[in-house]
Amino acid sequence: MGRIIFGVFCFAILGQITAQDINFSQFNVMSSYYNPASTGYFDGNFKVRLINRNQWTNLTADPGRSFALSGDIKFDLGNHNFAKDFIAIGVYFLTDKTQALNWTRNEIGTQLAFHKRLDKVKHTYLGGGVGLSVLQRSLSYDNIYFQDQFDGLDQYSGGTGEILPQNIHNTGDLKLGIQIASDLSSKWNIQSGIGLHYLFQPNFSLYNNIEDINYIGIKKNDAFPRINFITNLSYQIDRSQQFFPRLHLSLQGPHQLLQVGANYRRSFYNFSQTAYHAGISLRSASTVNGFTPVDLGFLIGFEIKKVIIGLHYDAGLRDLSKYGQLTHSFELSISLVGDYNNQSFICPEF
Repeated sequence: MGRIIFGVFCFAILGQITAQDINFSQFNVMSSYYNPASTGYFDGNFKVRLINRNQWTNLTADPGRSFALSGDIKFDLGNHNFAKDFIAIGVYFLTDKTQALNWTRNEIGTQLAFHKRLDKVKHTYLGGGVGLSVLQRSLSYDNIYFQDQFDGLDQYSGGTGEILPQNIHNTGDLKLGIQIASDLSSKWNIQSGIGLHYLFQPNFSLYNNIEDINYIGIKKNDAFPRINFITNLSYQIDRSQQFFPRLHLSLQGPHQLLQVGANYRRSFYNFSQTAYHAGISLRSASTVNGFTPVDLGFLIGFEIKKVIIGLHYDAGLRDLSKYGQLTHSFELSISLVGDYNNQSFICPEF
């Protein structure tokens, strides 16, 4: 009985943990992770970014934490002009740790993207990308305790008899993406794309390779394919002001996450020197009754020449309505952009 209970417990807990992947509120900071086709699509010849998210900081001394580091570099295919066709290569590393069983998810990957100019006047580009990554999932048994088994008489003297799988699991993933970007008018610009993850539905079960003949539980926990749809609009108010509506829809099996928001940018001196950002967003998750608000987010950001810093706060609306307590989550992002080339890649930073 103990084995059955433990198996059900692990399957339920890990199923909830692995059901949905990392989601940053500043999703444009890690745009190439969500969609490999966006690799290299920015104003500059390289970009390095890091982002850290602390989740539910007021509930525990050890909140859930997500961290990511990425870098992209562009190549102009020998034409010495990024306004024409170009390719880009990117690499990234991310880690995510939750409180339940010290569950940790690490991923390292690389992407390759090609951007084809379709229209010189409207700055229309069609991009396609592919990504390869290695994922590692692990948990700790240090804080899991089991009762001894009853001996059938009057004592609990038998061993637990639990069959514990290897607590580290590695697998690979293939990502594909497509993106279109274009001027809609002299004021409006759009950048929209779709990224696909887990196309071959890798098996994330820790029991996948267990050889114990006494284990009769489930050995498969296939990942749901994930679809990320991201659309960014930009509106040029005047020479020094821009407005950026944005949307991210994540579909992963029965789990759906929608984030909508808008940012305002005010620059000083010239386009690439100094600016500040302010934004608001709403994240909602799917339920049996439709989408339910989860987090209300507020953003402030600063650009100082080639360094871009973003600070994002999420107020947990769902936790407030469900538990009567507002939860707090914080994100910090830092980006370094190399050599602005002013080729009209007006892209949202957050």
